[in-house]
Amino acid sequence: MQGGVSVGSWLAGMPAGPVLGAVLSALDMNAVSDDFVVDVLQACGRQRAHVEGLYAAAVTTVVQRGSVVGSEQYASDEVRAALTLSRNRARTECDFAQLLCLELPAVHAAMVAGLIDRDRAMVFTHYLAGLPDDLIAAVIARVLPVAPGLTTGQLRARILKLIITVEPERAEDQYEQALADRMVVGYLDSAGTATITATGLPPDEAAAATERIAKLALAAKRAGHRGRIDQLRADIFLRLLDGRFHHLTHAQMIAALLAETSPHSPAAELVDAELVDTEPADAEPVDTEPVDAELVDAESVDVESGDAESGGEESAEAVAEVVGRVSGIEVRARLDTLAGLNNLPGELPGWGPILGSVARRAAARQHSGQWRWVVTDADGYLMAEGITRRRPTTSPPGYRAEGGIVELAIPVTALAKLAKDPPRAWVKVITDIAAQYQLTRERNPAERLDTQPGRRHPTSALRRYTQIRDRTCTAPGCRRSAVQSELDHTYDIQHGGPTTSTNLAPACAHDHALKHRGGWTVTQPRPGYFRWKSPLGRTYPTRGEPITDSETDEDPAPF
Repeated sequence: MQGGVSVGSWLAGMPAGPVLGAVLSALDMNAVSDDFVVDVLQACGRQRAHVEGLYAAAVTTVVQRGSVVGSEQYASDEVRAALTLSRNRARTECDFAQLLCLELPAVHAAMVAGLIDRDRAMVFTHYLAGLPDDLIAAVIARVLPVAPGLTTGQLRARILKLIITVEPERAEDQYEQALADRMVVGYLDSAGTATITATGLPPDEAAAATERIAKLALAAKRAGHRGRIDQLRADIFLRLLDGRFHHLTHAQMIAALLAETSPHSPAAELVDAELVDTEPADAEPVDTEPVDAELVDAESVDVESGDAESGGEESAEAVAEVVGRVSGIEVRARLDTLAGLNNLPGELPGWGPILGSVARRAAARQHSGQWRWVVTDADGYLMAEGITRRRPTTSPPGYRAEGGIVELAIPVTALAKLAKDPPRAWVKVITDIAAQYQLTRERNPAERLDTQPGRRHPTSALRRYTQIRDRTCTAPGCRRSAVQSELDHTYDIQHGGPTTSTNLAPACAHDHALKHRGGWTVTQPRPGYFRWKSPLGRTYPTRGEPITDSETDEDPAPF
């Protein structure tokens, strides 16, 4: 080619800098073939990050020199005038650039090298500003090398989890301060509509609130409401707050939504194409699984409380009379964290890392939900899993949630130690998990899970195993919880694909459609390893995040 194809073939290995900039400037994009156009895109991304790094260095230099010859207080005004920025924007640019270049030089160097872009650099500056030098060094050493392969959401989660792990007391103090400053703010936007936002909320309670709204919206949609799902969520949010749904039951709220005409909401006339069956009769069926696939197995019902005072399970009616019920959520944490032996962070899937204390509170509230146990290997990946019906004898906080999922993760070496000397309140839980693990550890999961490959829908045990193994939707960069995703047959069932652990994977609604209608293909060369291939022929390998940290990491500090 006139430079396009030949250049595109070796752009992938070219570092960011003057040479790459010259090559890209001279490139005729129309002459680049489909085989190499993604290489060009990635090269442009590296070069853009490089230039943004140089820009940050230039801003920092201008501010520093302006501070020397003039006043430090007004040093950002030179940047403001030179770049025609507002005063606030100039100050923001100067603060970011100085923090990046002067306090996080390794992050800035990665940016200049084209390894991370401005958005990723801003994640580092946001979370590391004001932290002790040793903590900053620990985060950069652990996270910066893998940052180029993470989305900003994944990067935020990695950094926050590490900060909580290394300095749980500092994280707890910051949490309590933010909680004390919680507020609700409302304002008009440019279109004349309103925005209501709340900050400083307990994450487990915020997750329960949004889960309730999501369930109500989905129920209304399935009952025949023709508004889009996001519009329904917004309408429900408003009605729950303004009193219109006060004292209404779930069924009454759905009925009110269906009967209501909203003159201010033309969305009621719209049909959500993703949720209403508008496909022609000859369209290829999508290999789908209901979004609200059962979250509670029959095995997990009839929970044994283990409460020494009550002697067994409580009456649901009695609990409701005293404290009421809220929507259950999914919470993940190490078993030893929930037992109070350390303060490692837990996780609210789809939200991110949470403090160990928040994880304990959230797990205790999911008393009647499904409690999953997961034993992991030295690299933090799934070895065995199951359900326990046992519960600790600790008193539940305040109120209990209806349903929900608690994932109790534990490295196999830690399980052996806990089984020898379990915390008193957790004896029944740990004994049950250890016994189940001994029964399953020598058995291939396929022997238990893949006994009905001809089924259209997986058994609850197979669904649970897949959700635990893969953690999230398996598409590149997607963080949608596997529990909140659909289950997809990697090799489509309509073409003979089996319903087995080697051929199933979570896929969110968007990425499920991406495979079936967007021209992408997916293979699963090994169970839990995926290769997504785009219409342009590029392959993106994915695998679920480790369930627990690798045992090669330093042992977590106790309380």
